[in-house]
Amino acid sequence: MSATPFVHVAADLAAAGPGDAVPLGEDEAHHLTRVLRLRTGAEVEVADGRGRQAVGVLDAGVVVLTAAPVATPRPRPELVLAQALPKGRKLDEVVRLATELGVDRVVPVVAARSVVTLTGERAERAAERWRAVGRAAAEQARRPFLPQLAAPVDVAALPRDAAVTDGGLLLVAVPGATPLPDLLVPSWRGCRRVTVAIGPEGGFTADEVAALVAAGAQAVGLGPTVLRTEHAGGAALAVVAALLGRWR
Repeated sequence: MSATPFVHVAADLAAAGPGDAVPLGEDEAHHLTRVLRLRTGAEVEVADGRGRQAVGVLDAGVVVLTAAPVATPRPRPELVLAQALPKGRKLDEVVRLATELGVDRVVPVVAARSVVTLTGERAERAAERWRAVGRAAAEQARRPFLPQLAAPVDVAALPRDAAVTDGGLLLVAVPGATPLPDLLVPSWRGCRRVTVAIGPEGGFTADEVAALVAAGAQAVGLGPTVLRTEHAGGAALAVVAALLGRWR
């Protein structure tokens, strides 16, 4: 693993090349110069969140590229975590862990047992915080892609979001259901999208599960132990990612 500092930048690196100066945001410049105490000329790796990354050297508020950007193909199928809104700031932990595990998108879900409701300014502040958490986690994990943070959806909208009628697969965590590793088969790698849905504290209701299964979802078990809602998604994503070949 490279020890070169890695940061995401707002610039699109598609047309960039050696000698080009890539501007740093205020937060990235502060992290590199104040937190890491890097000096002018230090080597830095930058990524644009769209799959492209390049090595350069730090200068005043910019990174001057020393090599052409390298493009990483986006993994397929798309891997999505649909997480029912938990209490407090637990979704911060969910976004952080899911990002480190390579999730492509996180969808907050409003379920019957969700205690938290987000509207207006509160929703905007939460979304901004989740994006910042995802960005920091992507940098820590050295991911060339930033995860997408969707707007909250009602649990009834999950089959449509998961594209179950258009090549998508929706896996709903239900205690006692068939273990997740027993359900994943090689043919699923050809899916357009794999969505893992995790309920809030207390889980999805029986009616919610029945409606999702009737709409094409598959109920899956996440092992013999009881997981916290903020940890269940990470456990499921790790299994799905490994069995879909993302760990290779």
